[in-house]
Amino acid sequence: MADQTFGKFESVEAFLESFERARRQEGEQAVEEALGLEGRQKRKRRPPRGPRPREVAEVIAVLREREPDDTKAPKHHHLLLTIEELVDATVGVEGDVTRALDTGEDVFLAVRFGDRMGITEPIDGLVAGARIHARGEWITQKQATDHGGRDLSVLHFTHDPLGFICVGDPELCFR
Repeated sequence: MADQTFGKFESVEAFLESFERARRQEGEQAVEEALGLEGRQKRKRRPPRGPRPREVAEVIAVLREREPDDTKAPKHHHLLLTIEELVDATVGVEGDVTRALDTGEDVFLAVRFGDRMGITEPIDGLVAGARIHARGEWITQKQATDHGGRDLSVLHFTHDPLGFICVGDPELCFR
């Protein structure tokens, strides 16, 4: 069986869960620091957690290599992309997306499939040279590396409610 690790993590899913947990803790720590000691003492319970703003990118790319899928739940397709066009990006990641576009460096695309949290079925047509149009959360190369992941920018969450992935020409799209 092929190696399914992602940097120091046993899988892409373990990296993504750890990354999300660290982001949430950073946000909670910032709130605590802003409230100060008096505010923390007055607060009886934690306010409901709203959705965290995400750094999003939409790109058109070519599939350079398909790595073995992660077949343990939750399942993910593992793809290495070469970005050909930046369609849209939030300010916080636009520089990293542009860097990947300009240098031709690989971008790791993780596409969750096989359950109600991702795309319900595996995607056909994920072969080297396939055209990919995707929108999802972008994790910069520096963020991924600093967190212990591979030395690659990461695009994931390419499903509802945030993103999508379209494959081929003409495009077959999945949410």
